[in-house]
Amino acid sequence: IPRARNVGQSYISSIATTLFSMAVSAIKLVRHNPDVILFNGPGTCIPIAYMLFVFKLVGLNRTKIIYIESLARVKTLSLSGRLIMPITDRCIVQWDALYNQYSRAEFYGMLM
Repeated sequence: IPRARNVGQSYISSIATTLFSMAVSAIKLVRHNPDVILFNGPGTCIPIAYMLFVFKLVGLNRTKIIYIESLARVKTLSLSGRLIMPITDRCIVQWDALYNQYSRAEFYGMLM
């Protein structure tokens, strides 16, 4: 799946690459229709997650979206985490401080 945004790419030009990434994601997701998909933070997961969410809204799939925030994120969620948290079925963080900060977060300790 192509990247939604390249390093250093302007936000304006990233609109086209994000839409392209979402289209490719949609084609692959319709073909495979996974039961569960696990994301761990890179920006490439955002188009896929949102396409899954749209498919769930219209009844095309029942894929569970699970996001695990990076171990490096101690005090705040990453941009990917903030964008994906509202649409996930489960959002797992690896630090107690994040668990206390975000109501939808789940905490099980460090998952190495």
